[in-house]
Amino acid sequence: MATINASQDYDFISTLTFDSASGNCNIELNRGSAYAGTVYYRAGTSGSWTSLSVIAPSIFDDPTTFPVSSTTMQVANDWNKSGNDYMTQSFKEQSSNLTEIAISQKAVLSGVIGNNFMTAYARDCSSLTSLSVPDTSSVTSVGDDFMRFYSMDCSSLTSLSVPDTSSITSVGDFFMGLYAKDCSSLTSLSVPDTSSVTSVGDDFMRQYARDCSSLERLELPEIGWFASNNVNWSVPSGRLNNLKGYVQNETDLSDWQGVTSSGETLHTNYIRSTSDVINENAFTNNSNFLAFMQ
Repeated sequence: MATINASQDYDFISTLTFDSASGNCNIELNRGSAYAGTVYYRAGTSGSWTSLSVIAPSIFDDPTTFPVSSTTMQVANDWNKSGNDYMTQSFKEQSSNLTEIAISQKAVLSGVIGNNFMTAYARDCSSLTSLSVPDTSSVTSVGDDFMRFYSMDCSSLTSLSVPDTSSITSVGDFFMGLYAKDCSSLTSLSVPDTSSVTSVGDDFMRQYARDCSSLERLELPEIGWFASNNVNWSVPSGRLNNLKGYVQNETDLSDWQGVTSSGETLHTNYIRSTSDVINENAFTNNSNFLAFMQ
């Protein structure tokens, strides 16, 4: 999850870690759609910033780049909103050298977010081993393509969390679609909290975990939307009997066990036995009790 730093220079800062201080890093922008705008970058985590004009990407242009002059770089921008659309960064197709991305924000995001928020933020960053997510814990509604393609083709990631979506009541089309597609090393993947969601657009979470061929854990929140809606995350069939769902309390356990039957979300995504939905805290609580009794 992003850190919150009210005193930072800009609304949003990506801290990038590279294997070596060499070459260039791609950057694109979205603000509702592909966008031309200004960001700021620097070597390290302090000192002056250099401004960079980013072109709107097209099939005819090479992406904008900035020089990787340190193994730690920061890229910053203000939200520069247009209506409800936020300007957000994307480092897609940074296929080598970039290994970690951490996020910090000046404030928690709240209210309504428009289209294409942080779409393709880390898409095709195949050497990435650590990836943060924004703090959206006070957001109530999002438009189309919210975080679509966020980490698609990040084939070195082994775990991936999700932003706090617990206050969101309505979402547009392709909500978190293809979020972790082709993350072939991913063993642990979180599911977003849909406990407040009452309305969704087309292709809700479509292909969320497609081709995640090493997946062993789904981190499950409150069941929310999935209690009465079958959603296909495109988990590979080979994960049957290998994939488990993990909850944090007994109420969530029974709710998620209830969707392991045919036509329900977990069954569709190859968790088909109630014994494969596990209360992770139960063992800890039992262990503590046994230790107390000894």
